[in-house]
Amino acid sequence: MATETLPTYYDVLQVERDASPERVRGAYRRLAQKYHPDKMPGNANAVRAMAAINAAYEVLSDGHRRAEHDLWIRRAEHTSRAPVPAAPPVPATLWAFLHPATHWAWYLLGGTFLFVLGTLLTAIYLTAMPARPSVKAEPCKLSAPAAQARCVASR
Repeated sequence: MATETLPTYYDVLQVERDASPERVRGAYRRLAQKYHPDKMPGNANAVRAMAAINAAYEVLSDGHRRAEHDLWIRRAEHTSRAPVPAAPPVPATLWAFLHPATHWAWYLLGGTFLFVLGTLLTAIYLTAMPARPSVKAEPCKLSAPAAQARCVASR
């Protein structure tokens, strides 16, 4: 896996990060003579290259702005090296996957599903079954001892 480097003003002037101010000035003069638009008339790339060279020299020749640029590079490198979050571990056993302490939401969902299913089946059963005939209550008679179990005492 190739790592992409961040283009910096050091790369524009083709100097090391710890280059002395004299080395930065020498690199600027060398590149300015090479890419100056007067030496390459009509070349739009020369104008853009010279603008980048001038901007890089302005920053790297000033000590305070160079320190800010170095800080920016360190922060960019630090964020580019951020660790990739690891994937969640795969459970080793079925119980580890179904453990109520870690997967309580599935138990709640399953319980709700069973309650709804039971309610629906009860409603379907009560709708589909015919009504039972009701037993008519008769007053108790003294002559029929077997029927006394079904009779209702009248007042």
